[in-house]
Amino acid sequence: MTAVAHREVERKYEVPEGAESSVDWSGLPGYTVSAEAVEHRMEAVYYDTEDMALGRRSVALRRRRGGADDGWHVKFSEATGRQEWQVPLLRTPDRMPAAVRHLLAGLTGGEPLRPIATLRTVRQVQTVSDSGGDEVAELAADVVEAVDERTGTARSWSEWEVELLDGSIPEERQQEIFGAVESAIFAVGGRPSNSRAKIARALGAEDGAEDGAGAPAADGSAQEASSPGEKPGQTTGTDGAGQKGKHGKKGKQGKKAQKTGQKASQKTDKKTDKKTDKKTDKKTDKKTDKKTDKTGKKGRKAKGTGPEALRTVLDGLAEQLVLWDFKVRLDAPDAVHQMRVTSRSLRSVLRAAGPFFAGDTAQELDGRLRELAGALSGARDAEVTAELLAGRVAALDGRVEPAAAEVLQRAAEEQSQRAAAAVRRRVTSREHLQLLADVGEFAAAPPLTEECAELSAREVADALVHRALRKVVRVAERGAAAEESGETAQEQRLEHLHDVRKAVKRVRYVDAVLDRAGFRPGKSLRRAARDAEDYQDALGRVMDSTVVERWLSDRAKALQGSGEDRYAVGLLHGAEVSRMHAGAEGGSEVVGVLLSQLRADLA
Repeated sequence: MTAVAHREVERKYEVPEGAESSVDWSGLPGYTVSAEAVEHRMEAVYYDTEDMALGRRSVALRRRRGGADDGWHVKFSEATGRQEWQVPLLRTPDRMPAAVRHLLAGLTGGEPLRPIATLRTVRQVQTVSDSGGDEVAELAADVVEAVDERTGTARSWSEWEVELLDGSIPEERQQEIFGAVESAIFAVGGRPSNSRAKIARALGAEDGAEDGAGAPAADGSAQEASSPGEKPGQTTGTDGAGQKGKHGKKGKQGKKAQKTGQKASQKTDKKTDKKTDKKTDKKTDKKTDKKTDKTGKKGRKAKGTGPEALRTVLDGLAEQLVLWDFKVRLDAPDAVHQMRVTSRSLRSVLRAAGPFFAGDTAQELDGRLRELAGALSGARDAEVTAELLAGRVAALDGRVEPAAAEVLQRAAEEQSQRAAAAVRRRVTSREHLQLLADVGEFAAAPPLTEECAELSAREVADALVHRALRKVVRVAERGAAAEESGETAQEQRLEHLHDVRKAVKRVRYVDAVLDRAGFRPGKSLRRAARDAEDYQDALGRVMDSTVVERWLSDRAKALQGSGEDRYAVGLLHGAEVSRMHAGAEGGSEVVGVLLSQLRADLA
């Protein structure tokens, strides 16, 4: 059974009764409409759970019979537009294919899908062709009779629809086609329809919320499914905060991180305020709270209670996890990486808010999320290698033969595909679905302490960011002390940089999810968080290099005894080792600057 996905680009119109006979298609600029209409009689049964789990997430499932596309259809949206995923009907048409159930399992939480509406449509279809005779769109005049299966309510209406046959053509051409057809539709009194989906009308939801007139939350408010700070339409190879490669932050590195003249051996302040650090595990930075009363955004303050802030943040992340699960099952671009970012964001919040949770449920979830992130890491590393390899080849200025480079690139991409397939298998497991359910349950009713109940949203936001920042300081100090002792080998230095980078990313994740939820910490803590994030670019490049070096090393070992030429791999590996060593030296300097800056910020 083969699933087919395509981008759906269409517009709907309301037209006066009898317009079919009066519309004049002969004057379309540059296009013609077929004279004879082909009639289709279709039946579509829409499905959802008892609590409308699909509809709430702007996803629609239907089984259609009749017309040109019999089958099971899942409709959802990407930043690039509305998408439709199709699976053919089984021999028993009413039986739902396993592929459909598996695709939607994360969204439904394993709850049964039942009919929510039945639509019977009589459709008159005409084709729209360009001046060269190529068909570019279909014009459908629909008469619809619908029954809301939940209430038995019957509704009927008529509408016209124009759908492009190729949803990938340039935007300018799309507008040209729609404009030509609309010139005739508007001439007979037609107008754009306010109802963007038939299922919305069938269920009495004229805003289209039931079918997903909007994006399925994997990219937008529903984009809560995006990773922290992500912009809709973000491409593969970036993380949720506009990061390039695996770890680096997009854009210029912070000026402070560029001060490479500062020595890595800057003496650490042994008198880290341990007492303050322990207190901020449970309390906010009172000094900061008094000094910074505003969030820095005009008209926005972190109002509300501490419990409200935590529930809002956790609920948003739990929803993100479910929606990226859906995108992973679809094999959507960047979905594996974004699920990994979301799992890490959840872990960052669970750890930063640790003192506010009673019992050990939060720690147990953290462990399970760590296992998920670990399973996703292999796929992400493979993605990064495939993305960076061409640039590594180009940097050697032609010393790697094109044929050898092509072989290596193909090997990297095949490994990335295998790793992504392994992730898709993992998300179908019972254990994974239970994790999604448990995260959702925890987010809905987190076991908060009495102390948390007494805090405001601002105080909780301050505490989370302060605690994450103190973690960066502690990790950086350990590495700085090792550097001063002169006992740090290259391997230990890289491990230390990796730990610092993880701590910095934790700050970024916590800061981002708080900001998106509208609960922002005080100004000085925001400044400290931004300072920490400024150093991620340099640290990220080092980590990218370790990923590529490891892959090249493994590739060289795999070629031993194979008779294949290992020259290209050797060249690339040698260059990567040099890049990695240089990055480690520079990274240590960057950590020294970062530590100095954070000490000043948190003083």
